[in-house]
Amino acid sequence: MKETALPLSMVTLVFGVLSIPLAFARQLCVPALLMAVLALLFHLFGRFLRRRRGYGPRSIRRSLWGFRLAAVGGACALAMWVLWASNVLL
Repeated sequence: MKETALPLSMVTLVFGVLSIPLAFARQLCVPALLMAVLALLFHLFGRFLRRRRGYGPRSIRRSLWGFRLAAVGGACALAMWVLWASNVLL
């Protein structure tokens, strides 16, 4: 029996992972924040779908890790964006 993967779980993980290093590049703060927000929304969408059908534990765990990393990346991107916008980091 093949395990059914949660839709967008790999995308959530990749966006969450990539949002952290991109948050610390000056020109890429906003795209990193957008990637983090999209990863958070993909995770919430996956949780909504999970209630309807049973998905495999690996894809659910992957989506959860993507959510956690996106939360960290989003916070870092937002902090760096505010620091660059306020000219604290020149």
